[in-house]
Amino acid sequence: MGWIDYVLSIVTVLVGIIVTIVVMMQNSKSGQSAITGNNTFYGSNKGKTLDGVLSKWTVALSLIFIVLCVATTISIMH
Repeated sequence: MGWIDYVLSIVTVLVGIIVTIVVMMQNSKSGQSAITGNNTFYGSNKGKTLDGVLSKWTVALSLIFIVLCVATTISIMH
């Protein structure tokens, strides 16, 4: 394994830990129903709330994590 393999592996682990922390910081969605969840002020402005921001970060970090996993696998196999 070269230094690129080690760097990719470490970055992948760090991003995985960050994704886990961001997911754990989010509120549970089980308390919202289809009737009250979207018709409230909170439902219409969800993207501006902390939970909305965390949700966007979860998606972005998850995609980065997937790309890093594939890149690490390809790098190690060669």
